[in-house]
Amino acid sequence: MVNRDVLTSLCNTIPETHRPLTEALQGAARYTISNPSLSLKKARIALSIIVRDLYAKAMKKDGTKSEVRTLLNNKNFTEKINPRRMYLLMNLIQKMTSMNANDLIDTKVAKMVLDYIIDVTDWYIHNLSKGEKLNPAALFDVQGVQPTPTSFELDDVAPHDYEDAAKWFLIAAEEGNISAQYNLGFLYNHGKGVKRNYKEAAKWYTLAAEQNDPNAQYALGVLYQLGNGVAQDEQKAAELYKLAANAGNSDAQYNLGSLYNQGKGVAQNFQQAAKWYEQAITQGNTSAMNNLGFLYHNGQGVEKNDAKSAELFLLAANAGDASAQYNLGYLYAKGLGVAKSYGDAACWYSAAAMQNHTSAQFQLALLYQSGQGVLKSEEEAIKWLTLAANHGHTNAQYTLGLLYKQHHTKLSNTQAIEWLIKAAASEHVSANYDLAMLYLETGHHETGLKWLKRAAIQNHAQAQLQLGFLALGDEQTLPNYIEAFKWFQSATNQNLAEAEFQLGLLYEKGRGTPINYDEARRCYRLAAEQNHIDAQYHLGNIFDKGLGTKQDASEAIKWITHAAKGNHIKAQFQLGQMYANGEGAAQDYQKAAKWYRVAAQRGHIKAQFQLGMLYKKGLGVAQDYTEATRWLKQAIEQDL
Repeated sequence: MVNRDVLTSLCNTIPETHRPLTEALQGAARYTISNPSLSLKKARIALSIIVRDLYAKAMKKDGTKSEVRTLLNNKNFTEKINPRRMYLLMNLIQKMTSMNANDLIDTKVAKMVLDYIIDVTDWYIHNLSKGEKLNPAALFDVQGVQPTPTSFELDDVAPHDYEDAAKWFLIAAEEGNISAQYNLGFLYNHGKGVKRNYKEAAKWYTLAAEQNDPNAQYALGVLYQLGNGVAQDEQKAAELYKLAANAGNSDAQYNLGSLYNQGKGVAQNFQQAAKWYEQAITQGNTSAMNNLGFLYHNGQGVEKNDAKSAELFLLAANAGDASAQYNLGYLYAKGLGVAKSYGDAACWYSAAAMQNHTSAQFQLALLYQSGQGVLKSEEEAIKWLTLAANHGHTNAQYTLGLLYKQHHTKLSNTQAIEWLIKAAASEHVSANYDLAMLYLETGHHETGLKWLKRAAIQNHAQAQLQLGFLALGDEQTLPNYIEAFKWFQSATNQNLAEAEFQLGLLYEKGRGTPINYDEARRCYRLAAEQNHIDAQYHLGNIFDKGLGTKQDASEAIKWITHAAKGNHIKAQFQLGQMYANGEGAAQDYQKAAKWYRVAAQRGHIKAQFQLGMLYKKGLGVAQDYTEATRWLKQAIEQDL
C-alpha cells in the first residue's frame, strides 16, 4: 500500500504556498490506522483543495457555491483536465462517509484512498507552474477540519447510551411493545449495549414478528437463513421473507427473490425471482437492480436483453453498488448491450475496485497490463493485482506470480514463488505447474518435481508432458521409458499434440512399450492433424517405409509436404528426393531443385550435395558449374 518514503518525498515537493494541502495529506496518512474516518475527511479536504484550485484557474471563477462533486460534473471544466481519478476518489470518499453507524470504515479503505490521493497530488504538483500560488477558493472546505461526530462514525452513540436503551427496550418489550421487541432483538443481534446473543435476538424478533412487524419478520428470516440462534431452515426463512415482502420491506423482497433465484427454501423459479426483485427496485434496492440485471443478461425468468441488463446495472452502479459497477464494466469490455469500450470498462472497474471489489481489481489490473482503455502500466497492474491477491483472489495471486516470474531476478523469483504458492494452495492447477517450472529453472529439481506431480495428478497436460520429458533422461540421468510412456499417455487424454507425437515415437521405437506401428501411426496422425510438424514428417515416413501398413507413396508425399512447408529441414530434403525419384508424384527436377535449395540454404549437407549435382547435370536448373562447385564445396566442407 502506501510507501512512506514516497509520501515524504511528495510532501517535500509541495510549495510552501500550498501548505494546507500538505497538512491535509499528512493528516490523511497519520490517521489511516488510529481513525480511518478522520483519515477519509482529511483526504476529502486534500482533494477539495486540488479540485477547487484547478477549477478557479481553469474557469476563471471560484466555484465555492458548488460542491466538489458538482464541479467534477462540469463538462467545460472536465474537458480542460483529466478528472477520472479525482471523480472516483470523490465517489469512494462520499460512499465511505455516508455509511450507517454500525458499518465499519476500515484501515484498508483509508489506506487505499490515501494511495490514490497521493497519485492525484503528485500529478497536480508536477503540473504547477513555478511560483504559482494557491487560489483562495481552494481553501473553501478547509474550515472545520477537526473531526465532529456524524451519522457515519461509530462514536456518535456512546456505549452507555446503548446500554440504557437496552434496559428501557426490555421493560417495554416485556409489556408487548412491538417496536421495543424488534429493537431489543436488533441490539442482541449486533451486540450493541448487550453481549451479542443470537438466541435472544431470535426470541425478541419472534415476538415482534408474531405481531406482524415486517422488519422483525425480515430480521428473523435472516437468522433462519444463516442458522444464527435458531436451527438453519431456509424454508422458514422464505416464509418470513414473504410476509415481510408483502408488507413492503424491500430487503425482504430482495432476499426472497434471491431464494427463488438459487432454489433455496423454495423451488427454483426465475420468474418469481424477477417479480420480487422488481418490487424491491421500486424502493431503490440496488442489489435487486444488480440481480435483475443478471436475469436479463442470462435470459432467466425474463426475455434475454443485454440492453435492459446494462440499464439496470447502470442504475445500481450510479447508486454506488460495487457489484453492479463491476458487471457494467464487464458489459462494456465485451460490448454486450452497450457499445464496446475498454475506456468505460476501466472506469466502472475502477469504481468497483476502489470499493474493494476483488474481481474488479483483477480485471482492472488486466486492462493496465494490456493497455486497453488505460495507459499501459505494469506498476498499476501490480498495484491492483496485489490488492485483489491480498483479499484471496486466486487468479490475481496466480497472475501476480507470473508477472514477477517474467522479471528473472532473485527478488522477483522470490515474490513469484510467494504468490504462486498461495494460488496453488487454493487449488489453482496452473499455479502448481508454473511454480514447478520456476523451481526447475532455478535449479531446485526435487521441489520442482513435487509441484509438477501435483499439477499432473490434477490433469494438467503440460505438467504431464514435462514429466514425460524428464523421464526421458539427459546427460546426467538414465531414461525411464516406462515412466515417460505413462505421462505422455496421460497428456494425450487431453489431445495435446506434442504428447501424441512423443507417444508415437515410443510406440515406433518400442521404448517403455512393445513396438506397435499401428499405435505409432495413430498417434502421429492425431498430432499431424493438429499441424504438429515433426508428427507430419514421421507419419509421412511411416507410409514411405510401409511400417505396420501398406507402403503408400501418395500418403507419404502428402504428409512430408505438410512438414516441409512447416520448415522441417529433413522433410524439405526428403521432398526433394521424392520429386527427383518420382516417388508419390511425377518426377519433377524443377520441384526437386526448389526443395533441395530450401534445405541447402539452411545447411543440410545432403541437400547441398544433391543441389550441386543438379546444377552439374542441368536437371531442373540451368547447367552451371560455378553453382555446382559452390554447393558441392559447401557439402564437402560441412561433412569434414
